[in-house]
Amino acid sequence: MHDVEAIAARLRDARALPELLAVSFDAFEAIRVLARGSENRVPALFAAFMTVANAAVDGREAIAIAPSLSPAPGVTLVTSPPAADADLGTIADALAALGALLDERLAHAANRAVISGDRAACQEAAEAGRRIHQLMARDDNDRHLR
Repeated sequence: MHDVEAIAARLRDARALPELLAVSFDAFEAIRVLARGSENRVPALFAAFMTVANAAVDGREAIAIAPSLSPAPGVTLVTSPPAADADLGTIADALAALGALLDERLAHAANRAVISGDRAACQEAAEAGRRIHQLMARDDNDRHLR
């Protein structure tokens, strides 16, 4: 979960659009890895984690075509799959909070983007973050990574 907290801090601190796009790409990849690593642990949650992983891929792909994405991001964190004994509630909460933060930051960036391709990429990626939050949140107030 340390990786998720570090990525959330980078998302909150990103000021320029290229920086926000690069860290958003990393965040969606971290969500994908965590969701895929959790999908087989509880059969009843398989579909939810699979859908979250798919939304993360959608968000990552939207970011990848943004014109302002730097070809060589400065810092890339490699996220490890969750430990076998990691609490699924904690993982779900972290994914929900990260999805909400992505939604918030990317929706704001979409409203300020000058280039239409950036605007569209941010809007699409914000929607992916929103889907992730909706799938993993236990209630509307579950945004503890803020």
